[in-house]
Parts: sequence; C-alpha cells; structure tokens
Amino acid sequence: MYKKMKSLFFIILSLSFLTACNDQTQSNKEDPTTSIAKDIKTDNSTKKELINENGQNFTENAKVVNKELVFAVTYNDVNQLMKDSELAVEGVVLSTENYVNMDKATGIGNPLTKLSFKVNNVLKGDSSLEGKNITILEQGGYISAKQSGMKDKFPNLTKKELDETYMIIPDGHRPSVKGDQFVAFLSSESYFETGFDFYEFIAVYQSKFEYDKKSEAYERPSDDFAEMLKEADTLDEKKVIEEEIKIEKEINDHVTDLVEETVSN
Repeated sequence: MYKKMKSLFFIILSLSFLTACNDQTQSNKEDPTTSIAKDIKTDNSTKKELINENGQNFTENAKVVNKELVFAVTYNDVNQLMKDSELAVEGVVLSTENYVNMDKATGIGNPLTKLSFKVNNVLKGDSSLEGKNITILEQGGYISAKQSGMKDKFPNLTKKELDETYMIIPDGHRPSVKGDQFVAFLSSESYFETGFDFYEFIAVYQSKFEYDKKSEAYERPSDDFAEMLKEADTLDEKKVIEEEIKIEKEINDHVTDLVEETVSN
C-alpha cells in the first residue's frame, strides 16, 4: 500500500506541476518575476542551499506552486503510523539542500528537500541511530522548468523560460528548514534511486509532527481550522471541521506522550 500511495502522489505532483508551470509561463510577460536560475544547475542531481536557514523568506525570488495532494491512505491514528513506519524518530534538522531527482525514462524531475537530521530519540526501529545523523528526503523544493520536462512538452520556450525556477509546496506546507525539531515516521523503501541511503516520510506531512515551543507539544501541519470555521456556512459543516480539530488534537497529544515516555525511559 505504501508503494501505491507514493506512486500516486508522485504522478499527481508531476502532472499538476506541469499544468501550473505552463500557466505561469504564459503570464511571464504580464507578471515578470526575478529568476534564481543562476543559483541552480539544471543537471540530474541539483543540490543547492536555497532554503533560508532561519526559515524566513524561504520562497524569495522563486515562483511558488502550491500542490494539492490526494492520498491513498489517511493517517488519523498514531498506532497506524507506528505500524506502517520502519523508523520513528524525534530530532532536529541540522542542514538542508535542494535535490531534484531526475527520472531517466521520462526526463521529468521530482523536487525534494534533502535534510541532514540528528536523531535525539528513537520511538521505533534501530535504537543504535540515537545521537546519529540520518538523511531524509522530503517532498517539495525548488525545480526549474527544464527539469520538470517542459523542454519536450513546449519546444518553443526560451532558455530564460526553461531556467525559470519554481518552489513546490505540497498542500501549502513548507519543506523543513535548519533548526526545525519534529517527530518523523519514516521508511527507507522508495520508488526511485539516488545513489545514497535515505529515508522518506511515509505519508508526506501526515507523518511529520513539528515541535511547538509555546505549547511544548508536537503538532502535525494542518489546515487553518480557525479560518475554516469562520467560512463554514452550515452547522453540519462546522461539526465536520470540529471533528477534524478533535482528531488532530488527539493524534498530536499521542505523539507528544510517546516522546515524553521515551525520554523518561
């Protein structure tokens, strides 16, 4: 099921990005933006420190493309996350790189963010990883029009248009930056090759719980429920949103408890 979910996500991301990229290209003359093509090499393994280390202005100078995802599996239970993950860890991001994985067969790239992640606590899996650094590839990141396969799809595009860079953000959730602390439910199984060992979130941001210093709790990136409640037209809509809020609180509390229990032991 994991492989099916990952493949489904990749197909949706690729197709939707091509559409968005084409729409952006068509409006270049009317809405010019600053290109950061000079900062990115359009080869088969683009790696560049483009993400701001303090997490601010991380999309500066790049066109932002918000990608809506469809998941084959929805995780609303920590037990299911634990069951489906190979490794569950708590730790902090030490550094980030942009990484575009190119599919040799199609010539289309998948934009990712490569994280160097220090493991503070192992919640499930190889306990010897505690205190060590692992590599995580997170969906979302920078990609050029050329890397996205636009050269073959639209042969009349200029070099400037092909070098234009986009920031892909899955469902509006930014990729991690240096200093981010979170719990991650991971797998080393992947549908693509990189030449180095890495882990991936088993369900993109569904399996990532960021530490909030104010509440001292781990919280999963979620929709703006407050705004959704304001925009709800009926009581039934509000009830559905309130149920989602309840589910998110329960799963966040459970993950926070897991970390606290692990640390105390």
